Order: sequence, then structure tokens, then C-alpha cells
Amino acid sequence: MKENCPICGAESELHCLPYAVPFFGEIMIFTAVCSSCGYHATDVTVLSEEEKRKRCELEVSLVEDLNVLVVRSSAGSIEIPELGVCIEPKRGEAFISTVEGVLERVEDVVKLLSRDRTGKEQADEVLKRIAAIKAGEANMTLIIDDPTGNSAIISDKVKMYQ
Repeated sequence: MKENCPICGAESELHCLPYAVPFFGEIMIFTAVCSSCGYHATDVTVLSEEEKRKRCELEVSLVEDLNVLVVRSSAGSIEIPELGVCIEPKRGEAFISTVEGVLERVEDVVKLLSRDRTGKEQADEVLKRIAAIKAGEANMTLIIDDPTGNSAIISDKVKMYQ
């Protein structure tokens, strides 16, 4: 489908892909790409008529928990209190990943921050904590808060709040 780019106004591509997420339901993935200015955006919308989810919490305590599916819309914030991490909706796009994938995204950002000498010690501590979580030697809480209800953590262990 053709749309006008919100950045430069040129004609751009908008792709829509329906996708069934196990134990969650039907979603629609939207991707906008502008070949003129390079603008790229992705979002996820729930298509089912189920009650909208707003806040999901998962206690990651086992290595197997790293494989839990995470769906984050562009309106969803992610928090990992044990790492001091809060990813606000304005700073990221929608994605479908696993808990381990979320940790890898955090790890990439922390590695960039560790290049700055003022934050290197704190960044190194966070990286050690992530390694311990991945090895099953430490726990963490993954929280997604989404006022639109278009984000979720797909697991029987998830605590849901409205």
C-alpha cells in the first residue's frame, strides 16, 4: 500500500502482515518504509476482541524463561528493575522477540554506554548481571506496561494487571 511519508512527504510503502501469536491471538504488524529519506517504523496492533492487556510482569528465574515470547507495541514501555532499565515507548519501535532477545537489546545499549568512562563501572555491573541472568544464576522481573493493550508477555507465569 502507498502512503505519504510523515517525515519528508514522499510516497512510501506501508506493509501490513496479519500474524497469529500462540496463546495471544491475531495481531497485525505494520511496517512503513520511505526510500526517499530512509524513514522506517514498525507497530503491532491486537486484532482479537479479548480484554485489552495493560501491564504484564514475568519473574525470570529459570533459563527456560529466556525463551518466553515478548510482543511490544510502539506504545509499550519495558522495565527491568533489577538492572535499572526502563525503555520508554518514544525510544523504540514495536517488536516480537523473546526475553533473551530483550536482554540482548539492553546489552547492546549498555555496551555502547560502557565506552564512556564515567559510566563504565556501572555498565560493567549491568553486563555481569545480564550474563548471570542468562546463565540462570540470577533472577529478574520483566515488566511491560502498555495503555493500548497491544503488548504482552506470553507465558503461564505472567501476572496481568489492568
